Amino acid sequence: MAKQRGQYHRLIKSLIQSEKNDLLQSLLKDLSSFDIAAAMLQLKTKYQVQILASLPEDRASEVLAEMSSTSLPLTDLVAELPPEQLGGWVGEMPKDDAADFVGLMDAQQADEVLQLLPDHHREEITSLLQYAQDTAGGIMNPYVISVQKEQSVEEAIRSIRQYIELQNSMQPFYTVYVVDEFQHLIGTVAVTQLLLAKRQTLISEMMNPDVIAVDVDLDQEEVVHIAKEYDLVVVPVIDKYLRLIGRITIDDLVDVIYEEHQEDIAQISGTAKEEVLEVSLIKTVRERLPWLMLGMLGGSLTALVMRGFEHSLIDIPQVTYFVPLIAAMAGNIGIQSSSIVVRGLATGAIDTGDLIVRVWRELRVGVLLGIVCSIVLGLMTFLLTWNAGMALTTPVSLLIVLCFAAVVGSAVPILLKKANIDPALAIGPFITTMNDLVGVWIYLTIAFQVGDWL
Repeated sequence: MAKQRGQYHRLIKSLIQSEKNDLLQSLLKDLSSFDIAAAMLQLKTKYQVQILASLPEDRASEVLAEMSSTSLPLTDLVAELPPEQLGGWVGEMPKDDAADFVGLMDAQQADEVLQLLPDHHREEITSLLQYAQDTAGGIMNPYVISVQKEQSVEEAIRSIRQYIELQNSMQPFYTVYVVDEFQHLIGTVAVTQLLLAKRQTLISEMMNPDVIAVDVDLDQEEVVHIAKEYDLVVVPVIDKYLRLIGRITIDDLVDVIYEEHQEDIAQISGTAKEEVLEVSLIKTVRERLPWLMLGMLGGSLTALVMRGFEHSLIDIPQVTYFVPLIAAMAGNIGIQSSSIVVRGLATGAIDTGDLIVRVWRELRVGVLLGIVCSIVLGLMTFLLTWNAGMALTTPVSLLIVLCFAAVVGSAVPILLKKANIDPALAIGPFITTMNDLVGVWIYLTIAFQVGDWL
């Protein structure tokens, strides 16, 4: 099945191009909303518009909700669609998905679409749009079941039914939240517990007062960490007055995990996460070029460093044998150290306050690795050059370079995190370029200054 999914976008594109509308309709009818969305994300805008036109309104709404949850760019598609059509689809979406989708539009288009919605829908979506997309408020669903602590089980079930009828939506829920008269979150009751309890039992007698909630402005990565630490499948969201205003369900948590992973991989590689899609060549080049220019700048600075040692290199050309090796080893250990730190920061195992502890640990690792590698390099140097001075200075240089690279690789991600910059930026071109540059300078300085003394 996985192999077939990879072919859907090609098959759909072929049916559109050959104008086989009946076959296209039949295929789209058999595919799930997820499969259609996944196929559309790999097609150009003109094909996306034609696919949506072939779907009933409710299916088109589901497909767009799936597409918007990926956080991949849909601005070109949204710009091609009329407000009346968008309004119909937005009205069919869950409120959190609708807010994400409306957030893709420019201000004028968003206003036109919102004006087409019923008042209560518009108010809920507008309230969600005030929160940043990467916060708990940005990913929460305002559809949340709550009861009063003074209610009996019978009264609570009746109020739940009334809420569902008022919302005109039957979204699944597994936890009922208990609030006081000011809507402050004070406990939880499992649905199973509620159904099995005696009708006259008070909610206050059966609720669990130990409840974990997140602030509406909390970063979405922190929300995922909390859900993982406390084994939550649903996370309640409260405002600054401790009032219950929404919930984050497991599907949204998984979306965040996937989104953050894709962003980290893209930043590490110096690419854009949407490059796997049918994006323009110009856009692909624009995304990659800054990272390549950074690498080119680092390489140019390294060339300037070597130029400063030009006369010494002419006198002892054997020194150049090991420049690529030193640069490569510096980059390798820097990547190893930074990868571990970035992963630790992402999982919560490493905190920004652990800077000195982590640097000290990686420095010791760098020393031990440097000793082993230096011994091997010393023997290699002597066999290649039969020069005892180089056989000593080259491994000493490597030891210092590896220690420096380990410190930089462990410190920079933490410092970037403290500055509220994604530490994944430290991996790849950034740390590799810096370690290459400084590593070559250290090596050449020691090789010639200490070598002359020997």
